[in-house]
Amino acid sequence: MPTKAAISSITILFLASCMSHVEDAPEVTIYVSADEQVAREVFGAFTRETGIEIVWVGDTEASKTTLLVNRLRLERDIPVADVFWSSEILGMIQLANEDMLSPHRSSRADVWPSKHRDSSYRWFGFSPRARVIAYDPARIQESQLPKSWWSFGGATIADPRFGTTGTHLAVMAAFPDQFPAFVDSLTSKPLLGGNAATLQAVVDGTATFAMTDTDDVHRAIERGASVAMHYPRHHDGVGGGTLLIPNTVGIIQGCDHPKLAAAFVDFMLSDQVAVLLAHSISHNIPLQPAIARQFPELVVHDPLDVDFYAAASVQEEVILIVMDRLNREP
Repeated sequence: MPTKAAISSITILFLASCMSHVEDAPEVTIYVSADEQVAREVFGAFTRETGIEIVWVGDTEASKTTLLVNRLRLERDIPVADVFWSSEILGMIQLANEDMLSPHRSSRADVWPSKHRDSSYRWFGFSPRARVIAYDPARIQESQLPKSWWSFGGATIADPRFGTTGTHLAVMAAFPDQFPAFVDSLTSKPLLGGNAATLQAVVDGTATFAMTDTDDVHRAIERGASVAMHYPRHHDGVGGGTLLIPNTVGIIQGCDHPKLAAAFVDFMLSDQVAVLLAHSISHNIPLQPAIARQFPELVVHDPLDVDFYAAASVQEEVILIVMDRLNREP
């Protein structure tokens, strides 16, 4: 029979072995601006498939994306994050332009469509959401709604300094014949609570229309709210329809775990994640044709042709112009 001393020695060795295993467990740090519930589902699937644990840092609905982009800039010389998963695209393009993202090549990345990635493979776009007008179908019929985005200057909007509202306005600035008049027609004070707050204003009856994203409308509908989404056009020609704003993912230049980061990026480009995000509370739109056919209700048939690089270059100026208009006394 082993002595107490022997048992104690065995226990110490066992605990030391466990501690060593924990310390040696692979771990990757992700900064993420996607909604927490959606991010947790993806992270859990990644860890189950790869055994790689994730340490993650999120943001708030009010400061979507902008807070994390600025944090990454502050940490440029000593990166904390290995990967940035953004719920929009312009901040990611700006980080690439500032040489803060590493190229990623793999069998999966190399075949990713060029229109959905950086030309140097520094970021990849996937599973977008659409920009829509939210309205209450109990108060107004869709047939009564204007067909053009340029007619919705009276809609409630989120603070354009954060998230997809600023992205959309920067894209709209590419239409110089319509954009100045649209800015002049803006009447709503920006809501700090993000797109969810604009949607809630429609639900509460304090706003007739809201510029928002499809994921916010899907959530409200699933909660039983009387709300629907309308898809205005940006122009009448082919490629003039709905703006799709993709999720994007990129590896941080100089990160501590580049191989684990690469594994995460490849996972985000997988069909598995496209299905997971389409089924999620966000109901993101799959880009892969085979997956899109499984979700016909999510397909946008005439997405807007857009130059996101041009939008990224004017975003700061556009936001200043819009904020000046929105904060001006009538």
